[in-house]
Amino acid sequence: MNRRCLLTLPLTLLLALAPLLRAEAPPAARPESVGLSTERLERLRAGMQRYVDEGKVAGLVTLVARSGRVVQLEAYGKADLEASRAMTTDTIFRIASQTKALTSVAVMMLVEEGRLGLSDPVSRYIPAFVKTTVAVPPPAGAVAGTPVSAVPAKRAITIRDLLTHTAGIGYGFGTAAEQWKAAGIQHWYFADRAEPVAAVVERMAALPMDAQPGERYVYGYNTDILGVVVEKVSGITLAEFFAKRITGPLGMVDTQFYLDLATKERLATVYAAKDGRIERAPDGMPGKGHYVEGPRIAFSAGAARITPPTGSIPGRSSWPC
Repeated sequence: MNRRCLLTLPLTLLLALAPLLRAEAPPAARPESVGLSTERLERLRAGMQRYVDEGKVAGLVTLVARSGRVVQLEAYGKADLEASRAMTTDTIFRIASQTKALTSVAVMMLVEEGRLGLSDPVSRYIPAFVKTTVAVPPPAGAVAGTPVSAVPAKRAITIRDLLTHTAGIGYGFGTAAEQWKAAGIQHWYFADRAEPVAAVVERMAALPMDAQPGERYVYGYNTDILGVVVEKVSGITLAEFFAKRITGPLGMVDTQFYLDLATKERLATVYAAKDGRIERAPDGMPGKGHYVEGPRIAFSAGAARITPPTGSIPGRSSWPC
């Protein structure tokens, strides 16, 4: 993923949000009443405003809480510079790979229920993974264009391998990049696809991986594959599982894979860093377009969720997850 494109990611993701994810916002409090400092929070406020004033970010939201009480919830700058749309505390942001955390929780829920085992081979749930291969680069000094070969994987890929990103599966840019490109499977982006993630993952299994299972850390499609496993085990889509088992019970009514069309003006524009300044990202893969008007079929477990800073906002609880 291009990390530069997440400059508008709310700082709330860096804070302890567990007590805050509920249908109503927690009560406000004076900082000193919960052991925090008003003076130091003013430094935070000034620092965030400076980032906006210097053009380092378009806008952002900060949320600071302690003991279940909010001492600061503020918006700065713009959610959309070109439209001069102000950032607000209920602006919706793409949380990208933070989606992986939700998916990992879903997996462990199924493990707790005895429906899934960490040592289970992935092929138990996705048969296409029964036999996988690993790419072998051409020997040193080989003629340019020498094809990449592949060898059988030494063992099966397990659920634990996927959770720890040690399955050897990248984002399609490794040794066998040309084969992955030819198969149309590269990048983390799924929102533009008019097919379920499961269909892509089935084809993925036939491509050479970047490393042998368990031998090294390779960041990639691992969590997207886990999302398919969750769907296979639960019998419902990942979107339904999150809504029924995680975000729904927590009251995170605005956290979803695709934005409700009636609320599209709440979605923050994505900006990328360039020469010390920021520029608007295109509405395709780096930007936000398909999360608003895309096919809405692919529920990417690895990089697709969108959410407002507090998970839910009072007065908006009637909107679907």
